[in-house]
Amino acid sequence: MHTPVMSTFVTLLTGGGLVAAGTALSALVNNWLGSRRDERARAHERQVAQEALGQERRDRAYTELGVYLSRQADWARSVRPFLGPVPAPPPLSPEEHWRVETLVMIHGSPEVRRLLEQWGQEARKIEYADATVTAADKAAGAAPELEEQARQERLAIEGYKKAMYERADAIRDQMWAELVGRVEPGTSLAAPSRRRMLRRRN
Repeated sequence: MHTPVMSTFVTLLTGGGLVAAGTALSALVNNWLGSRRDERARAHERQVAQEALGQERRDRAYTELGVYLSRQADWARSVRPFLGPVPAPPPLSPEEHWRVETLVMIHGSPEVRRLLEQWGQEARKIEYADATVTAADKAAGAAPELEEQARQERLAIEGYKKAMYERADAIRDQMWAELVGRVEPGTSLAAPSRRRMLRRRN
């Protein structure tokens, strides 16, 4: 049988236990929430660091590609120029071609890679045209078919160059838009080229 004093003591003891349990539970919840916040903060920091590293690598790849495009434009101008001669730049080694290609394949956006493939198609047309004309020039009494093909390529080569320059402009515009955040990497630049706009004004 509980006396009034004992009942009061039990009530106080029980109440104190509940308060202590509540305090402990609150501390556990707070610790868990704090841990979750710390985890989210660390995840965010890792994401920011990864994005910064990816941007740095993309910057480097696009700088290399820009230099490569400028060098290849000089090469194209030297191939059977309309008014010449135009000196050709020093040839690139296969390793230099591979390095630029690898950088773009790994760090470039899908859109830049797509545009670069189109640019490469135009560059190969120039190479083929030059080789065809050279073969016809070197052949003594070349077959009529070869002579006609060489004649056609002579007429077409300036058009190939123009198309190659336009592809290079599109690549530069896309790289610029991605690097300044105008478009997400891989999203096609829908706005007209700055260089094309300037050309229309002139």
